[in-house]
Amino acid sequence: MRAGYSEALAMLGYVLGMAVTPVLVEWARESDRELLGEVLLMCSLLFEIAFLFGVVRLLLRGLRWGGRLFARRRRTVAPETGDEGSGLL
Repeated sequence: MRAGYSEALAMLGYVLGMAVTPVLVEWARESDRELLGEVLLMCSLLFEIAFLFGVVRLLLRGLRWGGRLFARRRRTVAPETGDEGSGLL
């Protein structure tokens, strides 16, 4: 499996974790399991932090990829300097 697919699956897991943990927190509080509810709140916070770092990482990777693409285009187009007629070899 390629690295891009595993990152996408990890991001999907974070989103699912963020969606499921509030439901489980309510269930834990209704069934008088306050400690479990607090642990699930911490898990929810960790899912949100991991998702945020994943988004930032993907954005930085996209910027780096775009910079390489721009540099490659700039290298293929020869700049016109106007020194061709100077007579120096």
